[in-house]
Amino acid sequence: MPPGRNPVDVGTASQSMIKRVVFPFRGAEIGGTHVATFALAPALMQEHDLTCDVLCPANTLIASEAQRFGLGVLPSDEAPTGRNNAFSDYAHVQRRLNLLKRERLNGDCVLHCNDINSLRAWGLPARLAGLTVVYHHHALNKLWWPPHLASLPWANGVIAVSDSTLSAIRSFRPDAVKELNPFELDPDYDRQSARRALLDEFGWPDDARVVGWIGNFWARKRPAYFLEAAAALARRDARCRFVMFGRDGDDTIAQIREKVTSLGLDKVAAIPGFRQPAEANLASLDLLLAPAPREPFGRALVEAIVLGVPVVATAGAGHSEIINTWGGGRLTAVDLPASGAASLCLSVLDQADQVSLPRDKRKQLSVQLAPKSHASRMRAIYERAQDRRDQRPAPAFASL
Repeated sequence: MPPGRNPVDVGTASQSMIKRVVFPFRGAEIGGTHVATFALAPALMQEHDLTCDVLCPANTLIASEAQRFGLGVLPSDEAPTGRNNAFSDYAHVQRRLNLLKRERLNGDCVLHCNDINSLRAWGLPARLAGLTVVYHHHALNKLWWPPHLASLPWANGVIAVSDSTLSAIRSFRPDAVKELNPFELDPDYDRQSARRALLDEFGWPDDARVVGWIGNFWARKRPAYFLEAAAALARRDARCRFVMFGRDGDDTIAQIREKVTSLGLDKVAAIPGFRQPAEANLASLDLLLAPAPREPFGRALVEAIVLGVPVVATAGAGHSEIINTWGGGRLTAVDLPASGAASLCLSVLDQADQVSLPRDKRKQLSVQLAPKSHASRMRAIYERAQDRRDQRPAPAFASL
């Protein structure tokens, strides 16, 4: 089954009473799941006349971005956190249930959880309040962890974002379906202007070959590998320049800059940190190097392919699914030395027009993944989940 398609028949869903969708988040910073939400929610509002809110800690970047996109913001009355524990999952059920009732969230509302911690925190209170709960599995989580498993029955519907995440969760939820995240991208985005702006900002020459990184600096994404490949590229082609867009992770931006200095890349590498819009960052590149070996899907890869930026990515999980389905780049083995990745990067740079997708295919892909199409499929998934909720009412969960 091709990506973006799933066994949901919009025409057979029952008459929906859904009026509102609430997206709970527990952290403070923006990641791929938030970007996907801020693409989906406006489409649900415009195309399906639904009210959409984000439930999150107050005074966070998530809250301000939600407001920027026209979503309502419901303060969760909790401090930002990326962690749960089994005790707090249950200790705060009554307080969270009271909050949902205070906000008048009831049976016409869907709670769309984009990560397992949000499901653990809000799934049971939502079921007790009569809401429909949908869990969207974005990560290659260790779902065997008992508190994770205990929360899965609270979801009336489960969605996976890729083949690899679907495979991971189907053992526990055979009813899970695959639905790719939405992408609001113009395949005709002005790459020349974006590139010109980047070259001018860092004083790089017109013939520079810009190789980029997109992502926060988590060890699993292998920023050190990127820099080792960059050093090898710089030794072999003096035109190469390197830019890394992202936030602190296991490494801070300052630590990444220290590594740049230690590798002698000071004059050819820039670490501007996190910037928006993402398409401007990607459009400025001549090549995207994505060395993470186990990405659940790989949002930056899809965005680069739609924009016509060729990609070199480490094979595995979402990266392999993307490149094998659509093309637009080359895959490397996870154990390939950084010098080998550098050789492949040079080859792709030399054949960029042949590696990147032609405009007509990029246009087709942008339509397939557009928020409008995605919102229609999501609406059908919500309706099916609502049907399942009605078949198993909330009181059955009070004993969990």
